[in-house]
Amino acid sequence: MTMQVTILAIVVNGVPVLSLHQTRSAAWKRLMRFIDAKWPERLGAMLPPAEDEAKARMFFREEDKDLYAIIDADISELHDALGWVKDPVVG
Repeated sequence: MTMQVTILAIVVNGVPVLSLHQTRSAAWKRLMRFIDAKWPERLGAMLPPAEDEAKARMFFREEDKDLYAIIDADISELHDALGWVKDPVVG
């Protein structure tokens, strides 16, 4: 059985933020919430673009060291190696 997880990694002002999600869509929604919360602090009164991808590009373009990444990972082997007990509800 393949176990997938999606990792959202954000680095802003040298501060990393990591979160795990069941889907890429959930990770993207979390990224948009992060950007919306930090937008005024970073870009002031400038209105964000309506399109999410454009909003992300604009938010992260100012600082070369700031970034985000959405990464799909198969954690099946990690699960087995750590000997995790399977959740009877999840499988």
